[in-house]
Amino acid sequence: MLTKLKYYFIVLVIGVISWGCSSEPESKTAHISGSFTVSDTIDSSGDFSGIGFTIIKKDSANADADTLYHAVTDSNGSFSGMATFQEKRRYPLIISRNNRNLARGGVILAEDDTVFITGQLPNIRETLNIASREHDAMETYQRLGKNFRRVMQVARAGQLKGDTLRDELQKWTNLYWDVYEEEEGTFASNFAAREAIKILESFDKPQMMNRIRIVDDHDDLSDLGATFGKRYMAENKGLDSALVYLDSLAQITESANSSKNIARERIKLLYDSARVDKAQQELTAFKEEYPEDSTSNWVESMSYDINYLSPGDSIPEFQFSQNGKVISRDSLSGTPYILEVTRLSNQLYQEQFDRTVVIHSIYKNYGLEVVTLPLDESQVTVDAFFEERVKPWPVADAQAFDREELLEKFNIRLIPTRFLVDENGQIIRKYVGNEFEDVIQGIQKIINKDNNEEPAS
Repeated sequence: MLTKLKYYFIVLVIGVISWGCSSEPESKTAHISGSFTVSDTIDSSGDFSGIGFTIIKKDSANADADTLYHAVTDSNGSFSGMATFQEKRRYPLIISRNNRNLARGGVILAEDDTVFITGQLPNIRETLNIASREHDAMETYQRLGKNFRRVMQVARAGQLKGDTLRDELQKWTNLYWDVYEEEEGTFASNFAAREAIKILESFDKPQMMNRIRIVDDHDDLSDLGATFGKRYMAENKGLDSALVYLDSLAQITESANSSKNIARERIKLLYDSARVDKAQQELTAFKEEYPEDSTSNWVESMSYDINYLSPGDSIPEFQFSQNGKVISRDSLSGTPYILEVTRLSNQLYQEQFDRTVVIHSIYKNYGLEVVTLPLDESQVTVDAFFEERVKPWPVADAQAFDREELLEKFNIRLIPTRFLVDENGQIIRKYVGNEFEDVIQGIQKIINKDNNEEPAS
């Protein structure tokens, strides 16, 4: 009997040890090699030895660096070896000689990839070249992005409109999608899929949703469904369908981070849809399931919004002056409005400005106003922004309000942040960053509510 117990104990110990070992991420390897030369201007000996290449992993500024790869060139300037790492990502690369660091860069390490590095001293920055499947794909993606940004500058200047703009956008979304398909599995492929889907959201949402469904089971891209896909389902199929869609994503994913992100998006959707009690209930469950995140910025921000800035709550008090005229929450009573908090220098705000002008010009016939609270500290900056733009709505003077109090009261974590407020001073929805794309649906709620109200007898 004792012998059997001893046997079971040994088996149990081995099992526990094996389980503990299997829970560690498996190591991955990539082959690193290269060839470096030294210019005659600094060394005419023809000996290219002693140039060191070190790839490190550093998780934080205060953490010690782990060396993933180190090699030194021979007299011909060649080096070769295997890098060992645990996850595919971009790692810091340090090039040195004679115990002196000469340059820093970055190298993408992917399992079973082959990386070839070349260059010449002393002009390392100009001559350094890194070739691998990952790096070659990234160059293709970056080259495409550079050309696309040029086209968008032309479009923003008003030189591309209507069907011409639509055709151009269709061409570029297809080009990005080609990179996704041809370079599948690389970082560049993921980036390209994101760009292709972002472009489609602006002019062809059904096609966008078709492409999202293609990548739904890719953990690295599951956030596209959790954000863009969720939004599409909510707009076209309703809240319950959007929640079911998020649940289906949670069942597909094998990544803990993706599951956590989907849970956050579900809480945000419930909050935005005025299901405040359900959002609070799921936020509590989220904190219990992910105790390490219970005091995170996102949890604290979401908790504040649910308690004080939910749809149906009264907008907090605010007041500012514009050219001596006082504008406040009370003075806007009876008027639906968009209250926006931003820096006028913010690039996203500037990109959204023309669309906001169009929205205002259309819906001012229904009484909609826009009010801007700029966080810029200089009036010169505020005035400069409107030198070549129309100022069709009230804009607070610089420092016409307590900036810190405003940021705290309205829980401003990212800019631009906007609130859609009805004529009774009640919040319809809070929009952060690109969420402003959904504002039309919120405005329609106000209009339809007004049209459905029976006239006073």
